[in-house]
Amino acid sequence: MFLRTFFAALLIAVLPLGGIAQEAATSETSSISSDEAVQRLLDVLNDDTARAALTERLQAAEDDTTGTDEEEQLPPALAQQVAASTATAGKEFLSEMRRVWGELTDSIGVLGDLEDSSAFRADAIQLLLTILTTIVIGMVLLRGANAVAGRHSPPPTAGFWLRVRATVILTLLRAVSVVLAWAVGYLLASFVFSRTGAPTTAQTLYLNAFLLFGGVRIVLRAINSPNADLEPTLSVLAPGAQEVIYRQLVLISGVAIQGFLFVQPLTRDWLGYSAVRPMRTLIATVALVLGFIAIRRIANALDKARGDRVLGDSSAGSAVAAGAQHAWRAVWPALATIYIFYSWFIIVTRPELISSVVLRGTLFTIGAVLLLLIGMRLLRSSSQINLRIPEFLSAVSPALGPRVNTVVMILSWVAAAFLILFALSLALSGWGWVSANMLQDPVTQVAIWRILSALMIALIAAMIWAAVDAWIEYRLAHGIGGQDPTNRTKTLLSLFRNGFTIAIVILATMITLSQIGINIAPLLAGAGVIGLAIGFGAQKLVQDVITGVFIQLENAINVGDVVAVGSVSGGVEKVNIRTVRLRSLDGSVHIVPFSSVDTVTNMTRDFGAHLAEIGVAYDTDIEAAKAALQEAYDRLMKEPEQAEFVTQPFEMQGVISFGDNAVVIRCRVLTLPGKHWGVGRRFNQLVKEVFDERGIEIPFPQRTLHVSPEMAKVISMSSAAPAIEGTLAASADDPPQD
Repeated sequence: MFLRTFFAALLIAVLPLGGIAQEAATSETSSISSDEAVQRLLDVLNDDTARAALTERLQAAEDDTTGTDEEEQLPPALAQQVAASTATAGKEFLSEMRRVWGELTDSIGVLGDLEDSSAFRADAIQLLLTILTTIVIGMVLLRGANAVAGRHSPPPTAGFWLRVRATVILTLLRAVSVVLAWAVGYLLASFVFSRTGAPTTAQTLYLNAFLLFGGVRIVLRAINSPNADLEPTLSVLAPGAQEVIYRQLVLISGVAIQGFLFVQPLTRDWLGYSAVRPMRTLIATVALVLGFIAIRRIANALDKARGDRVLGDSSAGSAVAAGAQHAWRAVWPALATIYIFYSWFIIVTRPELISSVVLRGTLFTIGAVLLLLIGMRLLRSSSQINLRIPEFLSAVSPALGPRVNTVVMILSWVAAAFLILFALSLALSGWGWVSANMLQDPVTQVAIWRILSALMIALIAAMIWAAVDAWIEYRLAHGIGGQDPTNRTKTLLSLFRNGFTIAIVILATMITLSQIGINIAPLLAGAGVIGLAIGFGAQKLVQDVITGVFIQLENAINVGDVVAVGSVSGGVEKVNIRTVRLRSLDGSVHIVPFSSVDTVTNMTRDFGAHLAEIGVAYDTDIEAAKAALQEAYDRLMKEPEQAEFVTQPFEMQGVISFGDNAVVIRCRVLTLPGKHWGVGRRFNQLVKEVFDERGIEIPFPQRTLHVSPEMAKVISMSSAAPAIEGTLAASADDPPQD
């Protein structure tokens, strides 16, 4: 493309010059023969035969020109355009590759010329001493920084923010070590290894490359450490994979930084400009080969890794992070290969674009990778974030902490998603695929403001919901004044929580949609129409709701009551605005809509009563039976686990009826609501025990038969016959007596 543009510009510049020269050469001739040409034209026009022949020739020439123009105006086919573009690109690429191969072969001669350079012989010893001293000092200082940070390093299973803080501290210590090593090397190069009191050009180039390479190593180690088991990092990869990634990236960055910032400028200074291009091509090619090897080794290390380090919970954030990480591992080798080859091609063919394309894109990509790692780590550890609520708030509402942590977890997801999207846009902007001035666009600014305001509204709504829900949980657990909440309080608070949740979700959704820019008026109108249609089509549902409202206003049913609703009875487990859920004695669950409720029988309202109706035989002394019942009650009251539920004295109501077989005596024991069943069972057992002790009979059904005298004789004879037969049989078996 560049060559095509160059030749086009050259032709545009040369063609007008040729036209000017031709015009200058023919101007004199045309001025001389113009009179003769005019005379010949007049002769042709005056001759009829010649004029007709000229007309035919002009028409034929016009037809040929028209056909040629029509053929030239036909656009080439798409396949022809693609073929032409492909052929041109292939020729240019092959030409560039031949030139690159020539530069690689020339670089061997450059290395040979370096040995003969007088500047090399003069600066080599000073440069070598500077290199050795800075490397040794840097290693010593880095070991000291690692030792200091290792004493306060958190374990690999520590929380996200704790590990981030430790990583930042360790990175700062290493940065200070590199800067100190660079400063000491600069001082030694100026006052010890130099005769002029200032470092040479070669020493300055090396020190600058040393400082930049040290900073890159620190950043790489903060992300992926070769000692991930012993020091904190931002990566969640397995320690073995981190070590491979770190060492491969350090090798490539070392070749690139030391090569382009130190070796290439030094070659220009020692050998001249003619040696720069071959040396640059050699350095770029070596980095290209190392990059391909690194991609292969890193991919193998990730495949062999047995899993990421810690953070293996089952939360939604961890699942999303794991899925995103799996997808990234599948596509990153191809992206890295494209990046390395594209950077190499720009460096060896368009060196003027290195800073504006390769360097800028690389820096933006590194920043995007950092943001991407932070976002993935935040997404994966969102479930482990635990904010400490002040003690006075925890005392008032113990459930506030979990609610706030839930909101914070959701905000962590949002922040992680924002970081991931920003990282992608940053990488695209660095390579010029997205305009860097996009944020200055008014439309973009309005869109960002709308999104941020919508997120703020959602955050405020979530915090309000968390506070109200925590207060409801506290009231359900503690009541008012430290007393246990009543069943009515539990029911009303549960209904209020459901209604408040629905209301705040609807309001927050409408306001959020309005902030985003969606017109909610049609939504409200549509909701009204849908509500009207539901009102006509679901009259039973409306009846359920209205009946449920009045039942709650009349305080007829509360959670925990034992009620009979229609033909179903059981304990109330849940009450909402439309139905009541009952649990019967056999464990069955009954969902009863309020529209089917005609009568509500509440068996646990205000107090409970065990009504005992005891039958005794007709020959029993009534007063003795009453005394026995009183004694059974007295024994009941001596049992603390039963007496605490009895609220009133024993009620003896006396004889209430005469049955076929018994005289029925009624008594009643009043208890707390819902306790009369257990008290009644125990009272019945005690009554049986006392009656047995006193010989009081609890009659069972009996019949009296009246028989005529004749039938009585028959019955007596039939009953006596077996006895006579038995006597005779016994006498026959006895031996005779002497």
